[in-house]
Amino acid sequence: MNPDYATVVGSGRTAPTIAAAFATAGLQVRLAARDAARARAAAELASTWSGRHVEPCVLGESAVAGSGLVLETITENHDAKAALYRDLERWAASGAVLATNTSSLSITALAAGMAAPERFAGLHFLHPAHETAVVEIIAGERTAEPAIATLRDLATRMGKTPVVARRDVPGFVWNRLQFALLRECLHLIDEGVADAATIDAAICEGLAPRWLATGPFATADLGGIQTFATIAEGLFPVLSAAREVTPALAGRERYYEWTPESEAAVAALRAEALNAARPLFAERRARTPPAA
Repeated sequence: MNPDYATVVGSGRTAPTIAAAFATAGLQVRLAARDAARARAAAELASTWSGRHVEPCVLGESAVAGSGLVLETITENHDAKAALYRDLERWAASGAVLATNTSSLSITALAAGMAAPERFAGLHFLHPAHETAVVEIIAGERTAEPAIATLRDLATRMGKTPVVARRDVPGFVWNRLQFALLRECLHLIDEGVADAATIDAAICEGLAPRWLATGPFATADLGGIQTFATIAEGLFPVLSAAREVTPALAGRERYYEWTPESEAAVAALRAEALNAARPLFAERRARTPPAA
């Protein structure tokens, strides 16, 4: 099966960013949806962002013919995805890898109705996929190593660091880390310790620059593991253990008074930051020794 051909199934806000990431890596990409107009609009965006042609297709057997990878990125609904896989598995060649961009559903459960679950895995992109520097690869209980290897190679080809979750746990790696930190941020607001702008500043201008060069574990190494252990003894018992969404999130519509102009400006700044940081990511990998 030709790994240079890929089909992205979906037409929401994420689909064109993934198609653009594939196209930028040199793949021949089709973007398929049930609605021809939506497929054309999404493919046009992907083509614009990547500078390469992305072919719009109506979802059907011809949309996946010859593709070495078929990635689904439709609505986050188990039944809808499972129904789609029954068609995709029938249409796709036997050597093709099937993947889902789910951010929260179990890979094992999604593959339960498939005839060949060994070729199915999670390929979870951070939004926007054509700008972010990592991609999660998630193995289900029956995912075979060749499927994981294919997706790892693709991540490298896209210039992204593959974050491989060898166990199919809720939230995988990225969202478990993101929401663990978010839970504590919400707790600080609920307790009146700090407001949203203060917390954002502490992370953007404090944690984020440090973790850009040294993640949590390298930071602990450089700061002294026993020092971190001592601090953890005092802090772990008082950190948030909330099991429900708190008012700081559930009861709000937004944290800032965005205008269309300011939202676009900050989104553009995020893209600039991601692009500017790529050389630093590579340098971090080069300078950091192997894990103990």
